[in-house]
Amino acid sequence: MNEIVSRAPENIFDTWGLYRKIVNSNHMFHKEIYADIAEALQPSPRNFTLLDLGSGDAAHLAPVLAQLPIGSYCGVDLSLTALGFAGQNLSMLACPVELQHGDLLQVLKGKKGRYDVVFTSFALHHLDARQKADFFKAAHAHLNTGGFLLMVDTVREEHEDLPGYLEAYCTWVHKWQGIDNEEQGLVCRHILDNDFPETLSTLKVFSQQAGFASCQAISRYKWHSVLRFGR
Repeated sequence: MNEIVSRAPENIFDTWGLYRKIVNSNHMFHKEIYADIAEALQPSPRNFTLLDLGSGDAAHLAPVLAQLPIGSYCGVDLSLTALGFAGQNLSMLACPVELQHGDLLQVLKGKKGRYDVVFTSFALHHLDARQKADFFKAAHAHLNTGGFLLMVDTVREEHEDLPGYLEAYCTWVHKWQGIDNEEQGLVCRHILDNDFPETLSTLKVFSQQAGFASCQAISRYKWHSVLRFGR
């Protein structure tokens, strides 16, 4: 039975309908990315445990996990709307499912116990540099021996500064098909106000400082990367 544990007020910037429209149009390469995620999670040990930070509606991850021997799933998100959809999408899993409402970094720091996989998708770039460093430390502390952090996120090119990235990304957004001008403007406003992606080299430094032994760049689609950090 799915359990939702509420810890924080609803996100007033909840535009999940627009995000789903973007995802369904594959503008952020979800189709390719989750094929890579499925491969990265195999082979998985029987009854492996997974903590999903910034779970969203779990629409793409749920069918991947349904094909694996997962023992338990815990998803965390700031949007109650997204968690409501996640409860529906994750009902296909036979394992226990917990959905927790709250800020992913605060929840991670307050959690007890360890997981075989910590997963996060398009969430870390909303944190500032200090918070990202704290995230890696907390994620490492909550992984079992042999576990890993699997991350999907936007990552700047090594030569790109943040203003250059924001301009380039928003220019690309305005070329998206199936998203009208007003919606493109909403996406760009969200990006300009909330996105602080790092370069891969900076993420590697954060992971090494946190104690991770390895960083593998699995795939990259424009700025959208799949990364695996081994404990």
